[in-house]
Amino acid sequence: SGVTTSLPDVITPRWSTQIGSGYCGPTVADGRVYVMDRLDEAKEIERVHCLDWQTGKILWNYEYDCSYAGVSYRAGPRCSVLIDDGFAYSLGTMGNLLCFDAKTGEVVWQHDLNKTYEIDMPIWGISASPIIEGNRLIVPVSGTDAYLVAFDKKSGKEDWRAFSDRGNYSAPIVIDQAEQRVLICWSGDRILGTDPATGTLHWEHPLKAKNMPLACASPVLHGDLLVLPAVYDG
Repeated sequence: SGVTTSLPDVITPRWSTQIGSGYCGPTVADGRVYVMDRLDEAKEIERVHCLDWQTGKILWNYEYDCSYAGVSYRAGPRCSVLIDDGFAYSLGTMGNLLCFDAKTGEVVWQHDLNKTYEIDMPIWGISASPIIEGNRLIVPVSGTDAYLVAFDKKSGKEDWRAFSDRGNYSAPIVIDQAEQRVLICWSGDRILGTDPATGTLHWEHPLKAKNMPLACASPVLHGDLLVLPAVYDG
């Protein structure tokens, strides 16, 4: 068209807000930004923040003691905060699972997954984000006989637990397959195709890591293909 454009030499941020370290990607919903971080001065804590998306003002935050025992890359939480139906769900590196009123920050329910399910802690901590399917919050816990655990998303009551696979870092997805909803989860040992309502196994594909479990990316559905990339094993 003969029209040329260029980016400005300097882009001025609209706002910035100082928080601690972490690997948690921000979540934006209903005019608010949610993010987690970690501090280790004086004592080790994880924090959940809610900010105004236009100004960066912190609307609420919540902190709890959290010692990173046996975890590498200790800079902070990995999982993004999940927003659904007025609730905010956070999952920390050591398995602290909390449900908040997304607007006020009031804690609705919480679980110490490490204490309850005896997590065989992955070397880089709990990194696979939970997923909402229907009325359930499904979490890759990596616990003893509880690789996956489903909770009622409003009450926090356990609905089902399943599998004894090694932990991994890949967040699950839910797809439509054969006229059913199927939860796809990549554990440290295999690809699982399960019923998200019951945890019943529909199908599996063995895929043991050659070096160590290190699948970080979520499975991707493309047409009728599932694409699963892993950094160590190609």
